[in-house]
Amino acid sequence: MWGRVVEIMTAVWLAASPFIFFAHSNTSLMWADLSIALLICVLSGLSYWHPTRHAHLLILLVSLGLIVWGRFAVTPPTPMHQNHIVVGLFLLMIALIPNDASQPPKAWQTPPTT
Repeated sequence: MWGRVVEIMTAVWLAASPFIFFAHSNTSLMWADLSIALLICVLSGLSYWHPTRHAHLLILLVSLGLIVWGRFAVTPPTPMHQNHIVVGLFLLMIALIPNDASQPPKAWQTPPTT
């Protein structure tokens, strides 16, 4: 489940980025980033629970929204919005990784029958 851990770390970066890029004076942008980061953390955390193990796939929609928002919010994109684009593209790659990607295939886990 290392992919989910990386998603949570990316959400922490997204939550901290208004302060890093000195955009915390724009309260609507700051609260939007904090709420999106919280949503990413919740969806990644839900993937640890077996009934909602595919919740991380909803991060694909969140990341597409980040990319579109970062690209079309302001022209040309400010560094803060460029960060949204990069974070969105990164999350697109990580959200596709299955939960059990670091485990061997199920056929290898069962002992051979003789």
